[in-house]
Amino acid sequence: MKTENEYIITGGEEGKKRLNILSDVMYAYTKSLLTANGVSAGGSFLDVGCGGGNVSMMASQIVGGQGRVVGVDFDETIISLDNKDEQASGITNITYQAMSAYDIDFSNEFDTVYARFLLSHLTEPLKVLKRMAQSAKPGGKIVVEDIHFSGHFCYPACPAFDKYVQLFTEAGLKHGQNPEIGLELPSLFEKAGIKDIGFDVIQPTFQSGAGKWMGYITMDKIKDAVLSLGLADRQAIDNILAELEAYTKDEQSIISLPRIFRVWGTKG
Repeated sequence: MKTENEYIITGGEEGKKRLNILSDVMYAYTKSLLTANGVSAGGSFLDVGCGGGNVSMMASQIVGGQGRVVGVDFDETIISLDNKDEQASGITNITYQAMSAYDIDFSNEFDTVYARFLLSHLTEPLKVLKRMAQSAKPGGKIVVEDIHFSGHFCYPACPAFDKYVQLFTEAGLKHGQNPEIGLELPSLFEKAGIKDIGFDVIQPTFQSGAGKWMGYITMDKIKDAVLSLGLADRQAIDNILAELEAYTKDEQSIISLPRIFRVWGTKG
């Protein structure tokens, strides 16, 4: 069975904390993308690689009590935490399932099938995209947000930031993943048989606030993968993190998220 067990970013409870911060930063961007692609009251929504459940929760609020949301993720710990969040919130229209994206087997079932920051971590993204298309109803929407990681930037120059971008990219490539997948998404949609393809590009950029810390947080969460792959030793990683922390605290510095391609299309 193909799984995402080579995900280079620490998962579980610590991973969910990172995803919660990222989702707060992305909230308005993703909500507008979903509504522009027809997510509305009474609809059905599949969130593939749902992570912390943040987009599933957002979709549940949009589709309402007559709608249905299913969130799937390979990380059983995160799915357990998502279920606890759902129970605490009183939401009743989400079903979470611990499942690899490679194993989703829905057919003609959802109005919208969605994935965010998933395909870049997979060794066979086209296989998953085809399964996503299979899961959509005829005329349903497939929507993906993912990264073009080398588009990540800061100002003024920071060697530790550049090293973080290099290490993230190298770790992903070592696992057969594609941190640059954003550029490929429109062609992957076409290969998956998806029609009426469109896309845009966003890049949230910060001089303060939680979004500015995403580079530092992500570097911290890939350090185990970097160590295990022999890309840097612990002292080098500690030095990168210390420099990144100081740079992020500098009120004059500017840090972006990676460039984000948002691609959508229709099941024929």
